[in-house]
Amino acid sequence: MNHTHTSRATKRIAIVGGGPIGLEAALYGRLAGFDVDLYEKGPLAANMRDWGHVRLFSPFRMNASNWAQRAIDEQQPGVRLPGDDQFLTGREYADRYLLPLSRLPILSESLHEQTTVVGISRMNSWKADLIENPARGNDLFRLLLRDRSGIERDVSADYVLDCSGVYPHHNWLGAGGLPAVGETSAVGAIEYGVPDILGSRREFYAGQTTLVIGSGYSAATAITGLARLAESDKKTRAIWITRSERTPPLAVIDEDPLPERGTLTAKANRLAMSADSPITLMPQRIIQGIQLIDGQGGFRVIVRHREEHEMLSADRIVANVGYQPDRSLYSELQMHECYATSGPIKLAAALMGETSTDCLNQSSNGVETLRNPEPGFFILGAKSYGRDSRFLIRVGLEQIVDVYDFLAAESETPMSRKGEQGAQLQQ
Repeated sequence: MNHTHTSRATKRIAIVGGGPIGLEAALYGRLAGFDVDLYEKGPLAANMRDWGHVRLFSPFRMNASNWAQRAIDEQQPGVRLPGDDQFLTGREYADRYLLPLSRLPILSESLHEQTTVVGISRMNSWKADLIENPARGNDLFRLLLRDRSGIERDVSADYVLDCSGVYPHHNWLGAGGLPAVGETSAVGAIEYGVPDILGSRREFYAGQTTLVIGSGYSAATAITGLARLAESDKKTRAIWITRSERTPPLAVIDEDPLPERGTLTAKANRLAMSADSPITLMPQRIIQGIQLIDGQGGFRVIVRHREEHEMLSADRIVANVGYQPDRSLYSELQMHECYATSGPIKLAAALMGETSTDCLNQSSNGVETLRNPEPGFFILGAKSYGRDSRFLIRVGLEQIVDVYDFLAAESETPMSRKGEQGAQLQQ
């Protein structure tokens, strides 16, 4: 295997993750003249399909790049892209945009599905070697890959873009972020995603008492779905547990520019505060313990409210408590992470310095906030925000442009004349 650097005109970029940001980054890189290989552990856009029934808050124009839309229009004339102002479900977004993107001829040899990236290191430098030494960037990256048959192999790259996101690496329910007592034993029976309560999982939740834990929009989606189910099955109930003392549970954004988000907030808050609702709100609670009831199904759950403990019974548990990045991929690289969010420290500091809580006010903070002590390694997309849930796909598209502008200038690809080809890609 040849581990020497390629010529500056054919720099190799490895991209981890075949979701929206990974696919967009792969296309941008190919259009910019780089050799690109994208590795996705499952089918492309698989995570998007896991919550395919959920409608995105943001319109299509905020979730699709100009360069990909133009390429699809030119190379796949039979594909009719969504309208700019359409609000798509995750499944529609995958089928009508991401899959046509992945089928572009320019990506035909770049996308590798069912290929897990086990870990990333340098080829000849260990983690403690060449600290703060630019010479470390002269050593190729090593990616250990594993296919679905379990066969492993090495590949090398000049640059790595980790676009693997945070899903499905969920947070835990217990105090302080650790698992609650008994949670790891019950993990297979707990839903940590957004179940399709009104679709494929309807019979599973109908007539049952579901404990919904979380105070964000995913929990609100589950709550409104269960309330809708209760209209046709009166035995369907939900207990909504939040750690916050806020009532109603969701913060209201005045004149919310995202109508889907505003509608969900209003519905969930109304259900939480209504006396005749099938939803019982229990704020200021922390999950202490979870026990599966043998032979009967269901759970016994111990919650702490201030200094007192309460015992709850539930048939189902939906835990919408957020996600966190899988940091094991780059444990052998020199990374500077935020102690609070586990995202790149410079970006995390920039985000913490922002005063608005509305994700619409987010924008890319520039390539410097994405750089790490490890030369040539970048975390893009939702994973760059770590545990901060305010990420928007629009921000990820801006990150792609920022990083490729930097790489182009560094590697002297044809795109390095930003005023020419690079600018054209963004139009």
